[in-house]
Amino acid sequence: MKIGLRTIKTGLSVFICILISIVFHRETYVVAALTAVFTLREDMINTLKFGKHRVVGNTFGAMFSIVAIFLFKLFGDGKEVQLFIMPLLIIFMISLLSHFGYQEGTVGACATLLTILFMIPETESYHYAFARVIDSFIGMFVAIGVNQLLPNRKMLKDLEKQLNN
Repeated sequence: MKIGLRTIKTGLSVFICILISIVFHRETYVVAALTAVFTLREDMINTLKFGKHRVVGNTFGAMFSIVAIFLFKLFGDGKEVQLFIMPLLIIFMISLLSHFGYQEGTVGACATLLTILFMIPETESYHYAFARVIDSFIGMFVAIGVNQLLPNRKMLKDLEKQLNN
């Protein structure tokens, strides 16, 4: 079993996300930690790309949940209304994400939308949507910071070359 730098960075990122959530009395650290795990990649370019996609996806999911809540209030939130509105919203949301080039944010967007609508009490939906977006930013910034501050494989190889010369 090998524990590489990316694995250590991922664990450290999760630690920092949990610590931030504890220090700032955030309700949960799940979204921040998951965003850090999904964001942290083998290099900074991919880390930035995946972080941006994750945050945009979660933001779209939160915004579409607000649209869904509005539509449910307008047409009712019975199963028949949900049966038609939810697939249409998801199709539209995925299409928009794809159109704007944020395909990697699709899963997070759908998870955010469905979680807010079907797992969070209706009285807390708006608050949860906002908190989820904030937590996504926390996780993304933590992953970017850890990836920037700690060495990666390329940096270590470059250092090894310099030492051998």
